[in-house]
Amino acid sequence: MDTTQRTEALRAAVANGQTYEAYSAMNKAMAKEGTTTGPQKPSYVEYTKLSAARMRRWEKTYKPSQSTLDNIASRTSEKEQWLVFSETWCGDAAHNLPFIAKWAEHAGVDLRIILRDENTELMDEFLTNGGRSIPKLVRLSENFEVLGTWGPRPTPLMEEYAKWKAQPEFDYKEWTLFAQDWYNKDKGASLEADFTALLG
Repeated sequence: MDTTQRTEALRAAVANGQTYEAYSAMNKAMAKEGTTTGPQKPSYVEYTKLSAARMRRWEKTYKPSQSTLDNIASRTSEKEQWLVFSETWCGDAAHNLPFIAKWAEHAGVDLRIILRDENTELMDEFLTNGGRSIPKLVRLSENFEVLGTWGPRPTPLMEEYAKWKAQPEFDYKEWTLFAQDWYNKDKGASLEADFTALLG
């Protein structure tokens, strides 16, 4: 894509994207129905159920301090927008989107979520180490200029993942258990630090 094409694609994505509330409701409905976004694999259905439970828990338990909210709000630009690529089966999305949504709401930022696998051409403009890793947040100006990106997980966990992947005996199931425990202990602190850096 050239710059003009990417700008138009981003404009369309924001216009057609879901609010966090709609995305969360879709995730929970799919979990109840036993379906998922993307391929209807049994593993994806199970991950969607886990994601719904995790999102529900963070929505209830995460109570950001006023100073955190004000710090993030003070760093956002006027009329900026946040676009996130996700899928309901994505465990990292379930652990991060509830936090991001609360910050966006307080800061008055329009947050929109689109499905990665329905937007692969645009997703390919925002790869992580050559891969379509999600969630991926793109920070946009009012005129759809890219101000920065974040994802797919907080910096310390990205570093842990690199160490795990470097091991010949890398086990994805063991990794997911480790990541789940990490998120539960971190409680969004590393994500807050990442966003403080992202917003400058």
